[in-house]
Amino acid sequence: MNHKFKAALMLSALAPAYALAQGSNITFYGKLDVAIENVRFSAASGKAASTASYLSNDISYWGLRGNEDLGDGTRAYFKLESGFSADTGTSSGGNQLFDREALVGYGATWGALQLGSQYAPSLFVQARSDPFGRNNNGNGITLTQQIPGNLRGFVGQLPLNNAVQYISPSLDGVVVRVLHSFSERAAAPKDLGEFSGGSIDYFKGGPLYVGLSYEVQKLAGATPTTVLSNKTAALGASYVFSQAKLFGYLMHNTLTNAAAVNAQLVGVSVPLGLSDVKASYSQRKLNGDDAGKANIIAIGYFYHLSKRTEVYTSWAHLHNGAGTNFGIWPSDKTYAPPVVAGGAGLPVLGQSINSLELGLRHFF
Repeated sequence: MNHKFKAALMLSALAPAYALAQGSNITFYGKLDVAIENVRFSAASGKAASTASYLSNDISYWGLRGNEDLGDGTRAYFKLESGFSADTGTSSGGNQLFDREALVGYGATWGALQLGSQYAPSLFVQARSDPFGRNNNGNGITLTQQIPGNLRGFVGQLPLNNAVQYISPSLDGVVVRVLHSFSERAAAPKDLGEFSGGSIDYFKGGPLYVGLSYEVQKLAGATPTTVLSNKTAALGASYVFSQAKLFGYLMHNTLTNAAAVNAQLVGVSVPLGLSDVKASYSQRKLNGDDAGKANIIAIGYFYHLSKRTEVYTSWAHLHNGAGTNFGIWPSDKTYAPPVVAGGAGLPVLGQSINSLELGLRHFF
């Protein structure tokens, strides 16, 4: 069999798949984000000061998305996105291949309906109200999400499985999202693990963005039959001035039979030619308990080598109260686990942290 004939057979076999990809408008995309990070832990009760260096993966991922025009203003679409650690090449989802959303949707003039593993509506409010955009050591997710050391508050860090979501069309700049994630439990308590949430966003393409979200998650209590309600309300906003963009975010969380948690973030982003300077201050406090207070101050410099590639450096200081032991993203994934799980078990209660990053980010 000559080479030309073999090539023709291969092209013939691939033709149906290629035609489907063309008709379905499928896009392959992703991001790689890796930084060298130096972290210093202050001295704390029973713990000496220490320093460590990491090659930290921030948020790296790859994905597929596509849509098909069904006529009469309707469409079908999908999204499959998988996170990975660019510093090690390992999947961030373990056995869950698509740990950053896996959904199919149907849309028309009335809006869109999505089924699958999806982010909470509140995630988008928080992301649009953060100058760091949920990246780097100054972002707001450290104090407002369920990461190690913070088991309450904003829960949008990971997608919600078994979820149904409705997204309205934009009505004079207003978009409504409503999501429900099923527990899929047959035994009591059947509501354990359920999640319901929604958001209202206003953005008309001008300088102002405002978003409001509310969500309720059912968490396990002290006994097998006890279910706790974790409720979180958030308000976020940003405004573009001629020389800078300002950001603000407020969060209020309540948990059954527990004190409330409040968090705030303010920030700014200043464009300077091919560069951006970003800064933020965020804090979290457990009502009636100063020991449950923590805050972060951060500043970063970003230089755009092209539309898809940038280098950056950022510095952040996290002050933990006597009753908190938050870590700074993204290196918290390395040092936060206990020693028995392969981590350093840091930080301990009341231990403050300084973090300095130098990184490279590329979109494709």
